[in-house]
Amino acid sequence: MAQSNTDDASHPAAGGDDDDGIKTMKLYTNVERIRNELEVRGMTDDDGEPIDPIALSEIDSMHYMGNAAVDEAIKAMDNLGPSSRILDVGSGFGGPARVLSARTKCGVTALELQEDIHEMAEYLTKRCALDGSVKHQQGDILSLDLDALGGGPGSFDGIVSFLVFLHIPQKGELLGRCARMLKPGGTIFVEDYFQISPFSAAEAESLSEDVFSKELPTREEYVSHLEGAGFRKIRFLDKTAEWTDYVSGRAKSFVADRDDFVKVHGEPTYASLLHFYEAVEALFAGGNLGGVRIVAEKR
Repeated sequence: MAQSNTDDASHPAAGGDDDDGIKTMKLYTNVERIRNELEVRGMTDDDGEPIDPIALSEIDSMHYMGNAAVDEAIKAMDNLGPSSRILDVGSGFGGPARVLSARTKCGVTALELQEDIHEMAEYLTKRCALDGSVKHQQGDILSLDLDALGGGPGSFDGIVSFLVFLHIPQKGELLGRCARMLKPGGTIFVEDYFQISPFSAAEAESLSEDVFSKELPTREEYVSHLEGAGFRKIRFLDKTAEWTDYVSGRAKSFVADRDDFVKVHGEPTYASLLHFYEAVEALFAGGNLGGVRIVAEKR
């Protein structure tokens, strides 16, 4: 069976650049690979039976560590239930949003910038019969009318975002708008990149061209942005070592599974994703790129 792990810097919902610009990142092209995987796994429309969102998460998530990361978000937000409302910023194909809702029965508003990924996410949510609790919206978090997002400002108990903020250099503005959407005491859970030490010229070029990421903050700068946006009880949990091992293992597994992948998706899609996976592996191996899990509370 083809390897379907599409995780990494996931599915932006913002950034001041248009939908076409983000498509320079090879992870966000070839969206039809999701339909290919559904067919290979027998998850077609034919029988009309709902898809298990947990089983679907093997192919529809673009972040590291799969559902373990989503479970950490659930723990961080604590006591999620049917009355809870969560905003997923840069929700991609909707995998984390569906797992959140399936695990806790909470309502999720899934915000995604890219039209083709947004449309696929809506389709998958309907296939899982979760369209009553997971609502998809398309738009840019930096320019969207926040009154039209979910229940509007102050309506969300929590915000999650998995490997998306790295695409958005305007961290202060981004975090300020996120804070506006949260209730007082609400939790933000973010997995992101940060700068450990200055990037080489080659690393900066790869981040820009391969990962669509510019102006990553240092730890100190990130914490300052969070405090300025009105967050407190900030936990900045360094995931660099874990993610370095993860992206290295992913690249090696992808190469090992080449034949199976090409049978389903074709050589061009394989070459495109391989380039991306190897670029990210090299960036982490360089020692200047860091990974972080941020948990904070709105004042």
